[in-house]
Amino acid sequence: MSKLTQTPPLIDLNPRTSIQEVQLYLKEPIIPRAGSRRKRLGMQALNAFARLELLLSKEEALKDGMSEKAKKALTSEIGCTVATLEAALAQHFEGQNVYMQEMNLSTVFPKSAKRAGAGNGAPATRDIHSHFQQMSLTNQLVSMALQLQHDLKLTNHKYMAHQVALLYQCINQMGGSYLKYKSRVESRFDEVKSLTNRGEEPLLSAELREWLRGLTTDIVTEALFTSKPLPAQSLGLVKFLDKLREPSPDD
Repeated sequence: MSKLTQTPPLIDLNPRTSIQEVQLYLKEPIIPRAGSRRKRLGMQALNAFARLELLLSKEEALKDGMSEKAKKALTSEIGCTVATLEAALAQHFEGQNVYMQEMNLSTVFPKSAKRAGAGNGAPATRDIHSHFQQMSLTNQLVSMALQLQHDLKLTNHKYMAHQVALLYQCINQMGGSYLKYKSRVESRFDEVKSLTNRGEEPLLSAELREWLRGLTTDIVTEALFTSKPLPAQSLGLVKFLDKLREPSPDD
């Protein structure tokens, strides 16, 4: 047998370890279906209205403390955003005010509605700021619950009582259906506090760890996975998205 067949190659052109997994696209169409013009317009409009609402809120909040140069720049930015929005909407609708009324956006973006003549701009409990505030509270509650679940695995629970107190505060801020968790926290909080005050590296009992794990799991499940009515702060946005799902001649 030739020595050539028995010696390793000088260069391995295609090492096995370098072969990456090949993605398969057997179930995907050759030509991807674009979304309907109505849906594309809806997403563009939602982005533009959110930007405009932010700029108008900034203008209102800082109008007395801005320099003339800053005011001019902000006014220009608002004008460009309105122009871009009107240009997009003009392809399918009469104008910004018509679209806002048609798609139930006047309560979601009250300042933009007032600028477009589609509303009085009065503060609403269902505007985009209220929606973001509600989502922020939900995120805070879920993050706190998940942090507690992670920290239960540690061998030092010195700050666990403080974290449970923060979770209790998040529950209070959420209100509504989450208030039922208050009594569950109150029933065992003194035990948690007492145990965590013992020594430099206190550890919760197995029973308390299991109780806290069950409590936080229930909270996360309700916040993220349980089917229930959305909070009132999000209803305006939900109505808009429902409108986008309605059948359209453009589909």
